[in-house]
Amino acid sequence: MTDDPVIDLLGQWPGRFRFGRLAVALRRPERLDDASLTDAVLHGIAEDDDERSVFESLLREGELEAAEFLLENGPLPDQAHLSRLRQAVTARRQELLDELDARCVALHKRVLEADLALPDLDLAELERRCVVSWPETAPLLKQAEAAFEDALQAGQRALRARLAQGEAAGTTDPAGAESSGALIDAGLLRAAARQIDDGLRSSGPERVPALPAWKPDLSPEQLLEWHLDPVQQQRQARFAAWAPADVSARQLLEAYASLSDGGFDTAHRFATALNSFLHPDEAEGARPDEVTGGYLTTVSRVFAEPEITRFRPLDNLDLFIGGPDTREPEGMDKIPPFMAVGPALQDPAGRGGYAVLGLRAVLQLATLRTGRSTALLRVLGAQWPLAAFFGRTPDELDELLGADESSRWPALRWILDLTGLGGVTVADALAFATGWDPALLRLFLQALAERQGRGGGGTRWLPQWRQDRPFMAAVEETVLRPLGPSLVARIAFWAALMAAPAGEEVAADELLAEVELAADVIPDAEAIRAAMAGLVRLRSTEEASVERVRFRRCGVLTVLGDQAQQRLEAALRDWAARPEHAAPEDGGHGIRLWEARRHGLSSGYEEYTAAVADSISAADLDSLLSRLAQQTAANSVDRQRVEGTTDLVPLLREMGGMWQQAYPGPQWEIGAPAAAVARISARAAQVVLYELLANAGEALAGSDTGRVSVQVELSGDEWLVDVRDSGPGITYPQGREDLVFRAGRSTKGEGRGDGLHRARRIAEEIDGDVLLSSRSLGHPVLKGAHFRLILPIG
Repeated sequence: MTDDPVIDLLGQWPGRFRFGRLAVALRRPERLDDASLTDAVLHGIAEDDDERSVFESLLREGELEAAEFLLENGPLPDQAHLSRLRQAVTARRQELLDELDARCVALHKRVLEADLALPDLDLAELERRCVVSWPETAPLLKQAEAAFEDALQAGQRALRARLAQGEAAGTTDPAGAESSGALIDAGLLRAAARQIDDGLRSSGPERVPALPAWKPDLSPEQLLEWHLDPVQQQRQARFAAWAPADVSARQLLEAYASLSDGGFDTAHRFATALNSFLHPDEAEGARPDEVTGGYLTTVSRVFAEPEITRFRPLDNLDLFIGGPDTREPEGMDKIPPFMAVGPALQDPAGRGGYAVLGLRAVLQLATLRTGRSTALLRVLGAQWPLAAFFGRTPDELDELLGADESSRWPALRWILDLTGLGGVTVADALAFATGWDPALLRLFLQALAERQGRGGGGTRWLPQWRQDRPFMAAVEETVLRPLGPSLVARIAFWAALMAAPAGEEVAADELLAEVELAADVIPDAEAIRAAMAGLVRLRSTEEASVERVRFRRCGVLTVLGDQAQQRLEAALRDWAARPEHAAPEDGGHGIRLWEARRHGLSSGYEEYTAAVADSISAADLDSLLSRLAQQTAANSVDRQRVEGTTDLVPLLREMGGMWQQAYPGPQWEIGAPAAAVARISARAAQVVLYELLANAGEALAGSDTGRVSVQVELSGDEWLVDVRDSGPGITYPQGREDLVFRAGRSTKGEGRGDGLHRARRIAEEIDGDVLLSSRSLGHPVLKGAHFRLILPIG
């Protein structure tokens, strides 16, 4: 009942169900006034609807609660069909919920692509309103969409101004400006900003001409015949756009046509024509060698372009030329991915060890005047294994990408371009989603390739990856893998995501508060603080200590943040359910991973660390470690594995967290600039730093008051890494400090003494060094040994 007798009377009037607006308005009589009541009644009189048409109108407009009320209380003439009408309401409700979800997902995608803040949008509240009334829901959604459009237009104006400044200053070339402008117009502001920042630093794959599009009704055989027959060239003007770019292109087509003749001369002719087409200054191809089914030769300098030579430092490419009847190469499994050509060769099923250069691709290549080697690699790369372009492990991918974003960004664009997985917008989406975590990036690249042949392709899947549950599980496992089986570490991780979005700093007190709110029984506060410091092992961590933690802002952590409360509560339940007599939850895995760092340049390293992460038995781990140690002892320092570039700062922070776990008593401190890119591979740097840090840790073993300090500073064109400790120092006599670097010499007993020897040899391979600056008493507080690592700038 209300205070208005007219409204109360209308609420009981049986005829109210013929007045659609009135039926909706009476659901909330407290909002009614005389004007809206009069409007609802007059509209019903004008429409002259019956109850059935009112129901259909309510359903169409999305007034679902009013439609259900009409079904339950109104005098509809077909009460016998009530079940079917209820099903219609249910179906309409699901349809509107799907529309709401699709619009929210689309808005979220555009927000991420534009790198803007998400408008204030409570999805749970929108869903609650949607199941009742779409007219009440739609304005809230439109308000959020309008707020985004305003922010987007402001962002577009700002980027267009930056682009104009770059063009005026000559830091952006016309092709780059056109591409950046198109990205801005499409609302892809994050990708546009990356490209504007890139400026003239990189030629980039976008600046290399694409192969001409192939029309489905065009026959390659007919087009080749047109190329070879002057009479047809005069009659078939429709093929004029496919004319060869120059003499070398025509010779390549003629050499391809002759492959059906077979024989050495034909193979040599094609190899020479291809070399000449790619490099006009080379008149002769390498001499072919006869192999099973054809001939094997090489094509030179295919990877010679500065930005793609990283994918194959020895830039020659093996070329198999098949005979007239050869359907596939045989006995060539041991050579790197190669190119195959021949009149009868079949395209491999999926990505494999060789790529076929078919007639259609040859015809497309022949039209190009520039970028020929890159265009050829695009044809081949789409057929080769992904490992040909980003290695077999996350560490290899990390090494290939380089130490900072100025090298990672163009490298990722080239990887996507040459593998056929996407362009600059895909690169931008991957960089943001993964935060440059090589394990995550590798996972996403593999997923893109797996979905490439499916409906819609990988690029259509990428914006919706979070809805792929199996993939989401793999993402979560990849992020948490460096933490090992430690439940307290996982508790710290999920609590940090609960406390603040990725990219914002979380203080220890804030993190502990989230843990205390999530459960009654929780780990000791000191254990949680130690686990916070251990989060530095994650590649997505920018900084971590016992006082604070901050994750890198990236799409994966944003998505995982939505699940943080549920995951935190589950981790706390698992922790509380452990039997009191259980062994330490880490099972020594953290220490094993730390000690494995000394073997980073050995071939069995990946196998051992994967086995540790998989928590296999201690006996099996010991067996693997023994074999790994033998490999390390037997291996000489390989310059090729030592060369590369690495940012020492994140590597030191990661190793510092592991060091603290291996030596829990002493305190660790580091002083370093924001970045310190040195000319040394990540694995090699890891091995050298391990030896220096382990030496300091062992000197302080058992101490609760010891300290280790690591300071990184620039000196001319070299990085100096000083490692000091407060231990007893080195006991070799003054003037014989060189003994500490002798193989087999150690103050720590039998079977020791190779570590510092190996560390110095590794540093010397890249024109660096390891020095013992002070045996002891070289610092008023840190009176132990002082080692200095010298590395050239990367």
